[in-house]
Amino acid sequence: MPQHLPPENTFDHRRSLDGEHVGYIHMTADGAFIPYDLLHRQQAEALELDEAENLLDDLGLAMFVEDWWLDLDGDRVPVLIQEVRRDRVSVAFAAAGAIAKAADMTSSIEVLLPTDRLHQTAAKEGS
Repeated sequence: MPQHLPPENTFDHRRSLDGEHVGYIHMTADGAFIPYDLLHRQQAEALELDEAENLLDDLGLAMFVEDWWLDLDGDRVPVLIQEVRRDRVSVAFAAAGAIAKAADMTSSIEVLLPTDRLHQTAAKEGS
C-alpha cells in the first residue's frame, strides 16, 4: 500500500516551465526519490530524481480537472477541488444538473491531508 507523505527529507517540486507547485519529492535514506502528488499520495516507487520530477511535471494540476468524490456521512458525494494547501484541501459540492463542471460556491469543506476520504471516480469500486 502506498505511503503518505513523510515529513522529513521531503521537498516541494515546482515545474521548471512555469514554477507551478505540482507535488512533493521524498529523498530516501539510500538516495532514491519518491514522488507524491499535491494530495500527499505516493505516485511511484523510488526513482532517479529526474524520473520523479518528470512524473510530477506530467501529472501537473490536471488531476484536479478529474471528477472527485468525498466520503461524507456514509455517502460518496461529487465535489470539485477548490484549493490545495500543504496540510489541507478545500472542496465544494458539485452543482447538481450542471452541463459543465460547476461548484456550489455557497458551501465548502476543508479536509485535512493526508486523507482517504477523497476519491477519483475512476478508482471508485463498482464503476
